[in-house]
Amino acid sequence: MMPKDPKIANNQTNHESPILTSNTNKELNKKIKDISLQVLKRNYELYKALENK
Repeated sequence: MMPKDPKIANNQTNHESPILTSNTNKELNKKIKDISLQVLKRNYELYKALENK
């Protein structure tokens, strides 16, 4: 096995961005909530449509 090139390893570790989570990003949190509500509403509508068949 060939050893890793230190220039590549250093480049990768120096440019890592922090992980975004809904706890640290309020805009992301709002988008997740909005999409979740849309999915829940759509699933409920599909459920009701199937129930009425």
